Amino acid sequence: MSGEARTGECVARQTAAGRTKKEIIRPLKRAIAREILRHLTTPITVPDVSGLRPARLAKNITLTTVAEHFGVRPAVISCIERGTRRDDGLVGACRDRLTAT
Repeated sequence: MSGEARTGECVARQTAAGRTKKEIIRPLKRAIAREILRHLTTPITVPDVSGLRPARLAKNITLTTVAEHFGVRPAVISCIERGTRRDDGLVGACRDRLTAT
């Protein structure tokens, strides 16, 4: 229960208050559930990938060329362009590369 600083502090406070391990774990589980729910329900912004493939094709750049430039397999670039794989850093780098050339 001391893997994370917040958890360790909470356990130390509860132990000092005279609670048993079972009584300490119950609210910790609730806190974990609240945190997971918050992460699951918080909307995140996803970069738009709809223009990557048309931009690449308009400049007559092959999938293999882009993949070699970034050191990944062509299938990775293809999945990113189709929106079936998420890699925000690579999307930004691809977009920067396509607008620079």
